Amino acid sequence: METRWLYTTSESFPALVEASAKVCAIPMGCVEKHGLHLPLGTDILKGSKVTHMASQLETVCVFPDFTFGDVPGGPASPAGSISVPVEMEMALLEQLCDQIGRNGFEKIVICNSHGGNKPWLNTFLRNLMNRKKPYTVCVAGVNIKWAPHGMAELLLEKGRGCIPELSPEDEQLLLSYHEAGMKGGHACMGETALIMGFAPESVHLDRLGIESGLSTHEADYLTDAGIQILNGGWDVNFPNAYAGHDPVGCNERIGRAALRLASEQLAHAFKVLKTDENMLRWHANFQKGW
Repeated sequence: METRWLYTTSESFPALVEASAKVCAIPMGCVEKHGLHLPLGTDILKGSKVTHMASQLETVCVFPDFTFGDVPGGPASPAGSISVPVEMEMALLEQLCDQIGRNGFEKIVICNSHGGNKPWLNTFLRNLMNRKKPYTVCVAGVNIKWAPHGMAELLLEKGRGCIPELSPEDEQLLLSYHEAGMKGGHACMGETALIMGFAPESVHLDRLGIESGLSTHEADYLTDAGIQILNGGWDVNFPNAYAGHDPVGCNERIGRAALRLASEQLAHAFKVLKTDENMLRWHANFQKGW
C-alpha cells in the first residue's frame, strides 16, 4: 500500500487513515556537515528512508519530511548548513500537527534522525500538552547504532550467518570493530552504513583520514565539574562536525543490513502505537482541567 501522504490521492486518503489506525509519522532531520565523507542531508535522508521502509512493514501514513531541524547558526557554521530559529520550527511543527489532526489522525509520531532536535522536541511535547488538541504526539528515534555494535551483538548471540546481507568478511570487520570499542555518534560507522544502504554514490570514503572524528576533550573539564553548556560541549570537543572512528571498510552490504534492522525496529514502534489504548486517554485526562 502507498503510505506516503504526498503520493496518495484525495480519494484514497481516507483508506490510508484507516489502514494506519489513525497514526501518522513525520520524518525529521536537519541539514548540516557530516564529516567530509557524508552528505549534508544525512540526517533527513536516512530518517526519511527508514521511516518509509518501516511504514511498508507496519502501515502508517508518512507525512512529508520535516527537513530543517535545529542546527547552530553563525559565521563559523560549516558551508551548506541550514539554521532556522527554534521558535519558528516549533510554531511550524504545531501548525503541521494541527493539519494532520484535521485530516483524521489521532496519534502523531515524530521519527527523529538528528540528535540536535532532542532538546527542543521535548519542550515541544511539554508545550503541546498545555494546549487543547484532539491528537497526541510522541517521538521515536531512528537507530544509527546497528553498525557495528548492534550487528556484532546479533552475531555473537545468534551466530554467524544470522544477518543474510553480510559476507564472512563483513562479519569479521564488524566483530573486530565491536571488540575494539569503535566510537560513533555523528558521521560515524552507523550513519555511514545507513546512507551507503540506499545512496552509496553520495558517500566519499576516500575523504576519511583528513579530519579527525575523535574528541579534543577541550570542554570536558566543565562537564566534570557538573557544568552544562550548549550541547554538552559537543561543538567544542568535535570541531570537525564528525564524532567517531573512521568507518573504514563500510560497504553497501553492511548498509542494507543496517537499513533493514533500523526499519524493523521502527516498524515495531509503529505497531505498538497502533494498538496502544492509553496515550489518548492520558492526553484527555491531562487536559480535563484546562
